[in-house]
Amino acid sequence: MFINIEKISLCEGIKVQLPEHVFEAFTQNVCEYFSILENNVNTIRVDGAADIISALVAFREYFDSESDWESITLYALDIIRKGINRSHFDKISAFAGMTRIAFSLHELSEETPKIEPFFQGANELLLGNLHDYLEESDRKEFYSGGNYEAIMGLSGPLRYLLNFSEDKRMKDMAEKIIDVFVKRSKDGSVLGKRTPGWHYYPSEYEEVNMPTKAPNGVVNYGVSHGMGGPLVTLSIAYHKGFRVEGLLEAINGLVSEYMNALYYVDDIAYFPGRITFEQFIGDEEITKVPTQMSWCYGPAGILRALYISGDLLSNEDVKKFALDEFLKVAKMDLYRFQLMQPIVCHGYIGTAAILNLMYLDTNRIEFLHKAIEMVEASMNFNIERFAENERQVVTKRKTPPLWTVHDYLEGYNGIIQTALSIIKGKSAKNEMRLLMI
Repeated sequence: MFINIEKISLCEGIKVQLPEHVFEAFTQNVCEYFSILENNVNTIRVDGAADIISALVAFREYFDSESDWESITLYALDIIRKGINRSHFDKISAFAGMTRIAFSLHELSEETPKIEPFFQGANELLLGNLHDYLEESDRKEFYSGGNYEAIMGLSGPLRYLLNFSEDKRMKDMAEKIIDVFVKRSKDGSVLGKRTPGWHYYPSEYEEVNMPTKAPNGVVNYGVSHGMGGPLVTLSIAYHKGFRVEGLLEAINGLVSEYMNALYYVDDIAYFPGRITFEQFIGDEEITKVPTQMSWCYGPAGILRALYISGDLLSNEDVKKFALDEFLKVAKMDLYRFQLMQPIVCHGYIGTAAILNLMYLDTNRIEFLHKAIEMVEASMNFNIERFAENERQVVTKRKTPPLWTVHDYLEGYNGIIQTALSIIKGKSAKNEMRLLMI
């Protein structure tokens, strides 16, 4: 077996003491995951290779054999190389495209400097992909789609580029995206009514999965697919010294959009998700009910985005608002979070990651206690139970299955990686892709 369970149990880097039965479940689940990887290494798919590398980096110190670690890592890298050669990663996205590969290779290069040439080659390809993508940014139509979001759009690449703002080419590309976002932030008009520039018309794929048609477009408050992505990335850019004209105004405008959309249920702050133009202007009612307290669309992700913005821009009012509201969330009973899955995207462990980061930032013990409670809820799912739960969720929601074992966002990989970062009392590199840090 790749993983030595005793190395995990005796690790000096563990900072958070879980209840014994929870830690035991964690170690067993980790071993089960890597046992599946070991037994099925020849079936690794190109879509999962980058997330597998991320897990290999996270758990490297617990491998029984360094040669085993190197062997599987090189195998996954070769799959990525073949995928690149076959133009599999031509998209820019941070979760399926070249930005995802760049994030993963950067993480690995810090552990294994010998892959630096491969890593730099990936950066070159990413810059080329972004250059081609942004060639359309001088057209009006470019600003009518949801191309600013974190999963498939420009927020993910911008977050990556901001890690390299000392590199002129990376900085120049970051400035181009910031400029696009600033232009995007200007108010527009639909049917004579004011809309934020972040208003967009859904793609055909998105429309198929929408409960109601939106011929006049939508306004999206989610972190994953909405305005939360630009709010975080632009705030980080400003903090790092970027001063594109209109940048500060764009950030403040995003904060205002969120504060205007805010509503309360039982003294807990909530925000809309994706709403139609008609709902935005008030012609149709927004159902103001409690929603899932998750990363992708829920108040947990949005409050974290507001906290980051307030903190980096020294806006004490916004920072205090986000902290105060999040403390109320941390004190809620777990069932009120309305989470059905243990996954990162919209499940227990993704919300636990945010709570852990809030604890690291503020030292408020309430956040850590709730994060541990959510780790326990997640560790109750071994891989077999996880797979069965996913089948039940898909059946209940009548949606296509999205998860695989090795997927970070929707699969088991992200569960064990995030649990490890919480146990070690630190943030994780993947949380940059999630715009949590």
